[in-house]
Amino acid sequence: MLRTRRAAARWILCAAAWLAPTGSPSAQEAPDREVPAAESEAAESEAAESEAAESEAQPEAESPSPAASASDRAPPLARPAPAALPAFSLLPFGYIKVQGSIVEDDPNVPFVGRADGIELMNARAGVDGRLGSRVGFRLSIDGAVDERDQVNDPNGTLRVALRDAYVDLHVLPWADLRAGRAHALFDPEEVVGDTRRPFIERALPSRGVRPTDGWETGPLSPGRSLGVAVRRDPGPPASGVAVGYELAAQNGADEFASDNDNDAVALSAALLLRLPADGFALVAARYNPRTEGELPFEQDETDLSAAAGLGVQVGPLALGGGLLVERTSFEDTGGPDEQSLGAWGQALYRLPLSDRSPVDIGYRFGFFEPSDLISTDRLMEHTAGLVWQLPTWHLRALINGTLVVEQAARDLSNNRVEAALEVSL
Repeated sequence: MLRTRRAAARWILCAAAWLAPTGSPSAQEAPDREVPAAESEAAESEAAESEAAESEAQPEAESPSPAASASDRAPPLARPAPAALPAFSLLPFGYIKVQGSIVEDDPNVPFVGRADGIELMNARAGVDGRLGSRVGFRLSIDGAVDERDQVNDPNGTLRVALRDAYVDLHVLPWADLRAGRAHALFDPEEVVGDTRRPFIERALPSRGVRPTDGWETGPLSPGRSLGVAVRRDPGPPASGVAVGYELAAQNGADEFASDNDNDAVALSAALLLRLPADGFALVAARYNPRTEGELPFEQDETDLSAAAGLGVQVGPLALGGGLLVERTSFEDTGGPDEQSLGAWGQALYRLPLSDRSPVDIGYRFGFFEPSDLISTDRLMEHTAGLVWQLPTWHLRALINGTLVVEQAARDLSNNRVEAALEVSL
């Protein structure tokens, strides 16, 4: 009889819980429901028997461990926080310049004008790195370095070569220390970036005469070299004048030489005034005691060079120019000193067409005398140019036409027309 009552009580409680609507109070919580006394007694008796059975089935519980002390409850001692590291950032850059050229064929010199077509002038890729405000570096390569087997060779081979590889340390507010492979601050054409020059090629004294354009001649620009420099380049100011300088000691050997060519270093000094809108004024000097030839027939020569350049923006008109001079003495052979001179001037006018895609037209005159010891090597260039910029696409299109004037004894038919497309990151 007792078992029957217990079972009935269980069924009643289960049915009440199942029939209770969602969110409504449970049977124990409902104050308005009376439970019959018999059901209540049966339920209480069954609960007591269940608790007793469970108590007998479970083993005796182990006594609790003593409470942890205050020192046990506390977290382990925290290590001192390391000093915050400076932020590190990388900025990739690069550009590709493709050029098409048509050079007039000279009837008497077979290598002049014999390689018209498309040229890859630059395939530059690099990265600028910064570590906080104290350390920076630049690393870049170019996949369009033109390599020729000999002078006046009309056919070259493209190869990949290192360009810039240097570290800058900002040691003082007015001084940075640069170490690695870089340009010395000397050539005015290097002050303005490659992708901002208004003509396809650098000025005649800065680049020299390339094969197939005429009698191949090296430039007066010293090029890159391994070394160290104390310098400051403030960058273009929004207004006024910003002063920069450089004092450099470099190997002074060939641009792609892995080490020095003797025990002496090339020394250079430059003063730079930065003006708004990429304007600048530059004066520089360089002393380079170098060695030519191979053992045992090496010969020591010394170059004394100077440079000056100017670039200003006056409304829609941009004016610029430069001067490079060099004196070479031949200590071992005792020959006469050689004087070299180059100069150029240019003017560009921005047409009032569109600010979103500006168009500039310009003219540049270049003069170059590679050696005063050769009386017939003087030449001049008159270049008319147009540059169309599409800043949204990082694109420039350039067209140049060049009239070359040489001395009568070495006169060539080598006028040329060039067009280039340049895309920069």
